[in-house]
Amino acid sequence: MSLPLVISEGFLSRKSLKKRVGNIMFKPGRIAIKQSPSRRIPGYELALDYEIEKCPQGQFVNFEMHGQIAGNPVHERFSLHRDVAYNFLHSAGLRLRKYGVMQGLERTPELRVDFEKAYADLRRRLGVEPGHPVDLDRFLLDRP
Repeated sequence: MSLPLVISEGFLSRKSLKKRVGNIMFKPGRIAIKQSPSRRIPGYELALDYEIEKCPQGQFVNFEMHGQIAGNPVHERFSLHRDVAYNFLHSAGLRLRKYGVMQGLERTPELRVDFEKAYADLRRRLGVEPGHPVDLDRFLLDRP
């Protein structure tokens, strides 16, 4: 995904986009994000770590989000079953609302490349291929 080059209402240059978002880093098992404050979003520095757990109910992905938002400490944990683990951004976004970040991470297009890497890492670790069935009840009802 290339970043928009046009500077006009509603678009950002690559330079202003980098300034706005700051640093984004992915490595297997971790996404780290540093966001400068803006009028709509408080500044934050967060890491979302994840690991696979096998238990009698199946495979789960355990997530731990930690860091700070507007200088306030953040520490949240949640687990998702393997077939709904790809919905982790929604679950993380719900938790971020408690700290004043109303726009979820999934709505931040400049993070997409790193999230795609995380999705690929999760697919590899869970042994899931595209087209793998999802339990719709779990997807709709399992909102940790």
